[in-house]
Amino acid sequence: MNKKSPVYVLSFMAAICLVFGTGIAIVNAATQGLLAKNAVLHRNRVLCRAFDLPVDGQSADAYQQAVDEHLVAEELDGRALYRRITPGHESLGFEFGGMGFWDRIEGILVLSPDLQTILNIQFLDQKETPGLGARIEEPWFTGQFKGLQIDWDNPRGDRLVVGASPNPDPKNRVDAITGATQTSMALGRFLNDELDQIRKLNVE
Repeated sequence: MNKKSPVYVLSFMAAICLVFGTGIAIVNAATQGLLAKNAVLHRNRVLCRAFDLPVDGQSADAYQQAVDEHLVAEELDGRALYRRITPGHESLGFEFGGMGFWDRIEGILVLSPDLQTILNIQFLDQKETPGLGARIEEPWFTGQFKGLQIDWDNPRGDRLVVGASPNPDPKNRVDAITGATQTSMALGRFLNDELDQIRKLNVE
């Protein structure tokens, strides 16, 4: 067969696509179980950080045990909620999500049982710019949320402020990330929306 003929070229390309496509499909099928286990481990690690749970070791079983012992998961109006039932450490957490500057940001926000105070925030997934918007995961940023008071008397968009505030001594504000104004503003916007929805669910 003439190797320069269109039939040969197309047949060769089809054969190559078939070989590599089959290989990718086999690898994908073979790793589905591992990917699922890694996804569960990642979620459990984030939950343990968010709720400050005691974990006996670094194994997947250790994180799962901590989650099972200290948290009760439930779904309310299609939303995942977690209640920490450890005596003296009761709290409520919920999964949140919204559009950042580049892509969707997802995480877990932990509140006091009366919904007045933010105890912690941790992120499950984000694809913001490394060194800029992606810094929302850094401890200096997430640490600002600990003990933050939600100002329920303010309009919905100002109950939690990420960035500048006209109030000289706000108890509901965290500093924005320098150079990542859009990510900071987006986070503040959809967190306020999510808080409003949580309050309407009457989960106290």
